[in-house]
Amino acid sequence: MKGKIIAIIFLLNFAFSLTLNAQWARTYGTSEDEHAYFIKQTNDGGYIVAGKTGDYLFEDGHSVPPGQDIWVIKLSSDGEIEWQKIYGDAGTDEVHFIQQTNDGGYIFGCRIEYNGVLSNFSIIKLFPDGDIEWQKNYADDSANNSAYSLQQTSDGGYIVAGSDFFSPQINDILILKLFSDGSVEWSKTYRGSLDELPHSIQQTIDGGYIVAGRTNSYGAGDYDAWILKLAPDGMIEWQKTYGGSESDSAYAIQQTSDGGYIVAGQTDSFGAGLLDFWVLKLSSEGDIEWNKAYGGSSVDLAYSIQKTFDGGYVVAGETQSFGAGYGDFWILKLNISGDIEWQKTYGGHQNEEASFIQQTNDGGYIVAGSTDTYGAGKRDFMILKLFSNGDINSSCEFINDSNAGVFDTVFSPVDTNVDPDYPDILYVDMDMTPRESEAVVYSLCSGPRTLSLSATTGGTTNPQPGTYVYDYAERITMSTYTDNGYNFIGWSGDVISTDRLISITMDSDKSIKANFSENILDELWEEVKKTPCFIATAVFGSPFHPYVITLQNFRDRYLMSSRAGRKLVNLYYKYSPHIAELITNHKAIRSVVRIWLMPMVALGYSMVHFGPVKTSLMLLLTFMPPFFFVWFYRRRNKGINIVSYTNGK
Repeated sequence: MKGKIIAIIFLLNFAFSLTLNAQWARTYGTSEDEHAYFIKQTNDGGYIVAGKTGDYLFEDGHSVPPGQDIWVIKLSSDGEIEWQKIYGDAGTDEVHFIQQTNDGGYIFGCRIEYNGVLSNFSIIKLFPDGDIEWQKNYADDSANNSAYSLQQTSDGGYIVAGSDFFSPQINDILILKLFSDGSVEWSKTYRGSLDELPHSIQQTIDGGYIVAGRTNSYGAGDYDAWILKLAPDGMIEWQKTYGGSESDSAYAIQQTSDGGYIVAGQTDSFGAGLLDFWVLKLSSEGDIEWNKAYGGSSVDLAYSIQKTFDGGYVVAGETQSFGAGYGDFWILKLNISGDIEWQKTYGGHQNEEASFIQQTNDGGYIVAGSTDTYGAGKRDFMILKLFSNGDINSSCEFINDSNAGVFDTVFSPVDTNVDPDYPDILYVDMDMTPRESEAVVYSLCSGPRTLSLSATTGGTTNPQPGTYVYDYAERITMSTYTDNGYNFIGWSGDVISTDRLISITMDSDKSIKANFSENILDELWEEVKKTPCFIATAVFGSPFHPYVITLQNFRDRYLMSSRAGRKLVNLYYKYSPHIAELITNHKAIRSVVRIWLMPMVALGYSMVHFGPVKTSLMLLLTFMPPFFFVWFYRRRNKGINIVSYTNGK
C-alpha cells in the first residue's frame, strides 16, 4: 500500500512538472509585417493561429504579388510549428478568426481580393493538414464586403457575421447562415442610415444568435455598442445600443452560464483616459447587470473576453497607459462581479497588441497578438502561454503589474427598431492554392543578451558606444552620426552592412563596430561605390557574383579608408579595364586569374566578416604547421648530412 502511495505521489509530481514546463512565449515571423488575430486550442492540446503576413519572399527570390496574405500556423502544445501555410490572391487579404470543426479540420472567414476584383466575403474550409477542402466567395450588389466572425453551429453548419460595404463611412451588418458545405441557408442585413459593423457572433443555448458590434445610426453618441439577439432564422428578438456621448464599441461577446451575456469593448464616454477597456454584464434580455471601465490616462483597447472556469472573466487587449513601451499586451482577470483579481502588461520598448485570449484546458491562458519589439521582422506574431495567475516563468522580464482605475459607468441602453433585409447572395467556388511558408521562431524568456557597441575615430552611434543588455530576441535599431571631415564606411563584427540605419535581433551576444574614415573627395567616393571590380567581374562573369561583392566590400572597408589604399584603388581603376578586356577574350587567361584571385577572395571575406585580428590568427594557424614541417625536415636532413660526412671521414 505504501508503495502505491509513493507511486501516486511521483506521478502527481511528474504531471505537475509537465504543467510548469508548458508555459512559454514565442514570436513567429518573417522579414515582413505579421499580426496574429485569433488563436484557439485544438482537440490535441495544441493551437491553431490565424493572422496576416506582408509580402512573402520565397527561396528563389520571387515574391508574391503586392499586398498582404492570410497566414495560418498549427502549433503543438509547447509552441512548436506542426504546419504553416499562406492563403491569398493578388491584393490585400485579411482574416480575423479561425475555428476547429467537428471533423478535425478548420474553417476561417476572411476578405479576399479575388482575381483582382474588389474585396469579397470568403469562407475557406481546411483539412486537418491545412490543405483546402472547399473555398467560396460570397457577394451581393454592394461594392465589397468582409467577414469578421464565424462559429460552427449545432447542426454542423456555420453562422457568419460580416459587413456590406457601400462607402468608407457606410457599412451594414451582413449575417449568413451556411450549410456544412458552404451553401447559403439564409442571409440577412441589418442597417441604419449610416455605419454599422459587427465584431462578434455566437450561437446561443436556445438555437438563436447574439451579435455584438457598433452603430453610428442609433444611440446616444458618435458610435455606440450595438447588440442584436436573433432567432434561429435571423429575425430580431431584441436590439439595443449601449454608450454615452462619445464613441463606444463592442468587440467580443459570450453567453454566460446564467443565460446572460458578457461583452468587452472600448469606451471614450466613460473611464479615466482617451479610450478605456469596457466590460458589460447583460441579462438574457439585454438589460445591464453591471458595467465597468478600466484604464489609465492614455489609450486602452479591449479586443477579447472569455468566461473562466471559476465563473469570472479574462480580458485582453492593448494598453498605452501602462507597461514598458508605446503599447503593451494588457490582460485583466476579473471575478464574477467585474472586480480585478490580477492585471499584467507584457511587452518591450516598442508596441505590442493582444488580439485574442482563451482559457486552456490546464486552467492557464493562451494569448495571440503582435510585437514590434521582438522577432525577425517589422512586426511578428507573439504568442504567450500563461499560468492561471498570468505569469510565464521567472526569466520573463517583459511582464509587469499595472494599476488600472476601475469606474462604474451609468447610462441606460436604448432600444432600436431595425427590420432585417433579405439580400440575394451569390457565391462561387474559388481555386486558390495554399503556399508553404518558413517562419523564423524565437523563444522569449531565454535570458538576457549583451550588445558591445563601438566606433572608430570620426563619428559615433545611436545608442552611444558602450555595453547594453537586452531581452533575448529583442529588436534593436542602430544608426550612425559622422563628424566633419569623415565618411561612414560600414558596420563590422557580428553585423556586416554599409547602411547607416540597421535593425538587429538579439538572438545572441553581439559585438558591433561602426567604422569611419577620413574624408576623400565626394566625387571619388561616389564613383568608387558604383564602379564594379573590372577584373573580378570579367573572371566571375557578373558584378553581382558573391565573390565580386566580397572583393568590393573589402575595397570599401579597408582600402578606401587609408591614403595608401586609395592610391592603390586609383591605380587599379586606371589599368584594370584593359586587363579585364583581355581576360574576357581569352578563356585560358581567365582560368589562371580565377585561381590567382581565390586566395584574395578568401582573405577579403575573412577581413570583412572576422576583422584583421582574427584573420591574422587564422593565417598564422594556417601557415605555421607547413613552416614548422619544412624547418623540421631541413634540420633533420642537415643532421643526417653531417653524420654522413663525419662517417665518410
